[in-house]
Amino acid sequence: MKKWIKGLGVTSVLALSVGLLAACGSSKSSSSTKTTNFKGQTVKVGIWYGSDQEREGINKIIKGFEKKTGAKVQTKVYTNFNTQIQADLSGHTAPDVFYMDSSMYPWFKKQGVLAKLDKKQMQSSKFYPNLIKAFETKGGLYGVPKDNSTLGLLVNKKIMKKTGVKVSSIPQSYNGLIKWLPGFQAKLDKAYGKNKVKAMTYDQDMARNYTIMATNGGQPLTNDGKANLASSKVLDNMKLYQNLVKTGAVATAKELGSGDNGTAFGTGKVALTEEGNWTYNVQKKQYKTDFEVLPMPSYEGKRRGMIFTVGWGEYAASKVKPLASAWIAYATSKEGMSKWVKSTGTMPSRSDVAKDVNLTKDSNMKTWLNATNYSTVWQDGTTLTTVNTSYQNFVAKALEGKESMKAAMTSADKQANAAIEKAH
Repeated sequence: MKKWIKGLGVTSVLALSVGLLAACGSSKSSSSTKTTNFKGQTVKVGIWYGSDQEREGINKIIKGFEKKTGAKVQTKVYTNFNTQIQADLSGHTAPDVFYMDSSMYPWFKKQGVLAKLDKKQMQSSKFYPNLIKAFETKGGLYGVPKDNSTLGLLVNKKIMKKTGVKVSSIPQSYNGLIKWLPGFQAKLDKAYGKNKVKAMTYDQDMARNYTIMATNGGQPLTNDGKANLASSKVLDNMKLYQNLVKTGAVATAKELGSGDNGTAFGTGKVALTEEGNWTYNVQKKQYKTDFEVLPMPSYEGKRRGMIFTVGWGEYAASKVKPLASAWIAYATSKEGMSKWVKSTGTMPSRSDVAKDVNLTKDSNMKTWLNATNYSTVWQDGTTLTTVNTSYQNFVAKALEGKESMKAAMTSADKQANAAIEKAH
C-alpha cells in the first residue's frame, strides 16, 4: 500500500468501455454458499506485489484455500496494472477474481465487469462499515476489502528530545499546529542549523487532501463527476494548507529531496510527518527510527484522515463463478485475512481479525487502526484521478504564492473538465 495503484486515465477508460458491457457476461453471481468441494477446478486470480511480504502472504492464502477446497489457484501478477487490466478486459480474458483499488471501484462497476456477491457468504457484516460500503452500489456488494491503510502523525522522538520539546506538547488540531510550528522550527534551527530539519511535511495530493477539502459540505467533484475545485467551500478549506505553508516550518517530501514522506522521516529530514501504517516496518527495520504515532490532527472540531483500501472483485464473465466467490470468501475470511496480515503487516478490514492478530497490543498500530473509524475512503466517482492530476498540476502555484488559490483551482477545473469532456 505504500504506493497505491493509480486509476486509469479518463480517455483510456472511456475508450476501453466501448463494447465492454456487451461482452462482459452476467453481473449476477452463481455462487453457492454450500459448495466447498472444487476438486479438479482452477481459479485464476489477478494480483500485484508491493513487497516480498505480500508474496509470502498470498502464497499462504493459496495453500490454505487449495487444501480446503481441492481446487488449484493460478496467479496472474500485474506489473503495470492499468495497462494490463485494460488489455485483459477488452480481450475478455480477465482473471476470475482480481484486486480492485477503492478509487477504481466506481469505474469497474460502471463497466459492468463485476459480479454481484452474496453478502452472507462474504460475511459483509464483519467488516468495518466504511470499508465494505466502498464496494457497494444500491445495496449490492461487488467487492470485498482485503486490508486497509490509514494515516497518522508520526513523531521522531530522538529529534524531539534533542530540541527539548515533549511529544505531549504537540497540538492535537491543525489550528493549534499552525500557531505552534514556527516556535518548534526555531528550536530545530538552533539544534541542527537553519532549515536542516523541517518541522513537518505536508502533501499536494488529493489522495491526502480530499478529506479536508470535503469538510463542511465542500465538493471537490460535482455529482456528475466534473471538477469543482474552485468552489467557495473547497477554497475555504484549502486555506488550511496555505496557512501551514506560511508558517515556514513545513515542506513536501520532494522539497526535502525525498521520494515520499516515510523516506524524509526515516532519514531525519523532518520531525513530524503524516504517513500510513505501510511505513511501520520500514521505520523499524530499515531506518531504526524511534518514533511514536499520534492520531491525525483535528480540523473544524473533528479528526480527519484518508483510508486506502484494495478489495477483491469477481469478473462477471468468469466461467467458474462459484469457485471465484469461494476464493474471495476465503481470502477475506477470519482465517484467510489473518494469514495475510500476519505476513504483510497490513491492517485487516475486519475487527475480529484485528483482535485475532493482537494488533491493538502495539500502541502505534492501534492508533492507525483507530483511524479507520474517523477517516474517509479514497473514492469519488469515475473521474477522480483525472481531477487529481489537474489539482497536482496547479496547486503548488498557489501554495508557493505565485497566484491565488482561486486562480489556480479555476485553471485546474478547466484542464480536468476539458479532459473529461473530450473523453465523452
